[in-house]
Amino acid sequence: MKIILLLFSFIIFQFQARADGTSVELFRTINERLSHMEEVAFFKAQNHLPIEDIERERIVIHRAIVSARDKGLDPDSVEDFFNAQISVAKAIQFRYRADILSQPSSQKPKDLQKELRPCLLSLGDQIIQQMIMYIKTYGSFKSIQFADFDAEINVRYVTASDKQLLFRALQKVKHLPVN
Repeated sequence: MKIILLLFSFIIFQFQARADGTSVELFRTINERLSHMEEVAFFKAQNHLPIEDIERERIVIHRAIVSARDKGLDPDSVEDFFNAQISVAKAIQFRYRADILSQPSSQKPKDLQKELRPCLLSLGDQIIQQMIMYIKTYGSFKSIQFADFDAEINVRYVTASDKQLLFRALQKVKHLPVN
């Protein structure tokens, strides 16, 4: 009996270690996408563009919804996550832009169209793919994983409430219902 209990504990530990590895990869990709928001804000500030671009947000959300549906994720839950991610991205941009008002820079910004947006779209695709891999294998994200999420999301200007918003939205991402 003791051996069976020990074996069962080992199997559970191995399962949790793999789940943690898969989720941490996703958390790191989310962090990487958010890490580009200062560069986006800098480009927009240097080119006198507004932070909020509703039409661009619609394009990003539409692309995420189509990709999610095609890959078997519930598009509404993915839309909610991407809306949360966009909200946090804009918050980072507003916070950074406020700081650069008093700390001007002579640096040349990365080009939004040629460099930043292609990178952000690629990272968005990776996020969806990593969500699929995790959810198909392990189901939904559990509250206990917030500690790992909190540790991995380390972008300047991301607040504790931003992290909670993102993680709650991530927890709601699910498979398409089977008919």
